[in-house]
Amino acid sequence: MTVDRNRHRFGTAAMTSAALVLFYGGLIFGQEKSDAASARNGGFVVTPVVYYTPETRIAFGIVGIHYFRLGRTDPKSRLSHYRFNFIRTQNKQTIAQVDYELYLAGGKFLFDGTAKYWLFPDRFYGIGNRNYEADRENFTSRNWRLQMNMQKRWGGNLFAGLHLEFFPLSVVETESGGRLAAGDIPGSRGGTLSALGLFGKWDSRDNTFSATSGTYCALFLNFFTPALASDFTFTQMIVDARKYFPLGAAQVLAVQGVLKSVWGDCPFQTLPMFGGLNLLRGFYEGRYRDQNMLAVQAEYRRPLWGRFGFCGFAGAAQVQPKLNLLSVSEFHPAGGIGLRYKFNRRENLNIRFDIGFAGSTGAPAFYLTFAEAF
Repeated sequence: MTVDRNRHRFGTAAMTSAALVLFYGGLIFGQEKSDAASARNGGFVVTPVVYYTPETRIAFGIVGIHYFRLGRTDPKSRLSHYRFNFIRTQNKQTIAQVDYELYLAGGKFLFDGTAKYWLFPDRFYGIGNRNYEADRENFTSRNWRLQMNMQKRWGGNLFAGLHLEFFPLSVVETESGGRLAAGDIPGSRGGTLSALGLFGKWDSRDNTFSATSGTYCALFLNFFTPALASDFTFTQMIVDARKYFPLGAAQVLAVQGVLKSVWGDCPFQTLPMFGGLNLLRGFYEGRYRDQNMLAVQAEYRRPLWGRFGFCGFAGAAQVQPKLNLLSVSEFHPAGGIGLRYKFNRRENLNIRFDIGFAGSTGAPAFYLTFAEAF
C-alpha cells in the first residue's frame, strides 16, 4: 500500500510540476519577446506555482522575480534582483518571503538579505546524526526573520562586510509528553535571536543565478549576544566553497562544500542542519541537526533541447556534536535529477524542477523554483 501511495504521489507531483514548467515557459517566453527592447535593463516575472517537498507535501502559491541593473552600469555587470513568494501547503503552513541582492556604484557595494514570515507545522527528530521515524514529534512555530549583509568590494573579486540578523522564535504548539514540551531543549520555549557578524568572500562566478565558471568561497562569523537583545549567547561559523568547471558545449560541473558550526547556547531551530531546497535535496530539512554539519555535493548540468536543460546531482552530509567526530563512515547520501527551462537566455536565468532522493528515506522530494541550488 505504501509503495502504491508513493508511486501515485510521485506521478501526480511530477506531472503537475512538468506541466507548470511548460506553462511558465510559454508565459515567460512571450514576455521576453515583448520586452526585448528593454532586455538590457532586466525584467519581471510572477507566476503561480505548485510543488511537493517532504517539509510541505503539496504546496501552492505565487512566486516572482524582478531582475535589473541599478544606474548606468555595464550591461555585462551583475544583475540586482529581488525574489518573492507566498505559499500555502497541504500541511497548513504559510510562508511569505522576500530575498534581495542589490549591486550599487557599479558593483563596488552589495546589499543582500531576506525578510521572511512563516507559520509552520514541522517535525523534530532530536539532535544528532542518527535517528528513526519513531523519534519524530510534531511542533508548530510562528516566526519572522530579518537578515542583511552589507559588503564592499575591496578589489578584484574580494568582498567583505557586516552581517545583521534579528529572529524572534515562537513555538506555538508541541506534542504532549514530548521533548520539546518539557522545555529543556534550548529554543523550545521560544525567545529572540539577534546577531552582528563579519564575513569575507571571494566571488569570481560569471553569473550569480546559474554560474558556468569561476569560484565562490565565503567565511561568516556571527555573534549572538545579549548586548544585541538576544536571549541566546553563541557564535556561528559558516564556510561555503563552490567551484564551477566548464566542460564544453555549454556543459558544467558544479561542486560545493559547506561546513557550519556553533559554539554556545544555540536554539534547536538554528542548529546546523541539511536538506530542503538547496543543500542535499531529498532530505527533510532538519531531520538531522547538531553543533556541526559538513556537506558536499556536485551537479552536472547540460543543455537538452532548445531552452530546456538537464542536470544530475549527488551529495552527502552529516552532523556531529564535535568537529573531531566528523567521519567518512557517517555521511548520509542523497541524489537526483532535474529539468531546467531558460526563461532568459541573455542573463542565463532558469526555472528549475528537481527530484531528490535521500538514501535513508522513502518517497522522493520535488522542488520547483528560480535559479540553481548553488
